Amino acid sequence: MKHLKKFNEAVIKPHDFTEAFTELRSIPEVTMDDLNRIFNPLNVEFVDVDYFKSKLQTKKEIELVPVNMPHIRPGLRFAAHNVYTNKMYVCIVEDKFLNNFKNKRLKEEILELLEEILRHESIHKQQAEKRPGVTLKNLENSPLKPKSYFSSTDEIMAYADSFITQCRNKGLSNEEILDLLKTGKRVSWIQSVYKDMDPDVQKRFKKYVYQYISDENN
Repeated sequence: MKHLKKFNEAVIKPHDFTEAFTELRSIPEVTMDDLNRIFNPLNVEFVDVDYFKSKLQTKKEIELVPVNMPHIRPGLRFAAHNVYTNKMYVCIVEDKFLNNFKNKRLKEEILELLEEILRHESIHKQQAEKRPGVTLKNLENSPLKPKSYFSSTDEIMAYADSFITQCRNKGLSNEEILDLLKTGKRVSWIQSVYKDMDPDVQKRFKKYVYQYISDENN
């Protein structure tokens, strides 16, 4: 990855949710009370779509809420950081979402996905906090408009971390992850998104992946 070493832009480290997910894994059947008790102190709330929309402030934000987007997993709709409340919201359909925790295999799948999602949103939270007084339009940027959404610098950084997380969940080492940037071998849907982006966007995505892993090794 010599061609990427000239980049040294600082990446934002996601929050560490390890302790929260360790506790969640120890609970035989997870309830909303458990989720609220564990995650509310971390500025994470599990809410329905109407509550999520009630915390938005512009007509465009409300119009862009992906109410018709297929669920990521049963009962798990989407997640977003809200710049007004400075909270990370996970939008769910409560009964369907909690059913995931009743099956051992589904429980582990949903926990891995939730940790990836919250790491992603925690990067957005810190991006906003680093720009006090600046009005961010992240809630007016929708995955339903993929080219503009995924090419946003903030999203590229967050998805670089998501890509690394997905790779590690598949048991890949840092060296193997970096090798994927050279070979293009597909192990994640995120690669499929960025391979079709403009060269500058692809380069920035690879740069952030390299920088996250490089920072860990230093």
